[in-house]
Amino acid sequence: MKKVAKVEYGIQIVKPWSNEMYAHNEAVADVVREKVEKLWIAAIAEFKKEFDGNDEMLECEFTNASDGLKRIQRAVTVYGFGFGYDVNRVAEIVEQELEDAPFYRLKDIAEELELELEKEFVGLS
Repeated sequence: MKKVAKVEYGIQIVKPWSNEMYAHNEAVADVVREKVEKLWIAAIAEFKKEFDGNDEMLECEFTNASDGLKRIQRAVTVYGFGFGYDVNRVAEIVEQELEDAPFYRLKDIAEELELELEKEFVGLS
């Protein structure tokens, strides 16, 4: 008996993935990256207020960063940073990790940060 193909968002879920599945997931990935970047920028701006708007906060130890920054950083990188990492360096790492993240990691990040998405990734269950 032949299995019935699963369909999500009008896309037939197949293995190996179809071009349509890749295109859909790329579009969702762009949305996730954009939302996480906006959260990160807002958290940086909020943390900056503690330094009277001065950029010196970028040079402080990340261990002193706000809970909001740490939450986003941990969701993206999956690990924490101890002494020896300033906010600026961690920001570079977070940005690179987010840019390089494969679909399954972006799905995990979206879930961890409870992002509201119109469409979810397909073929990752």
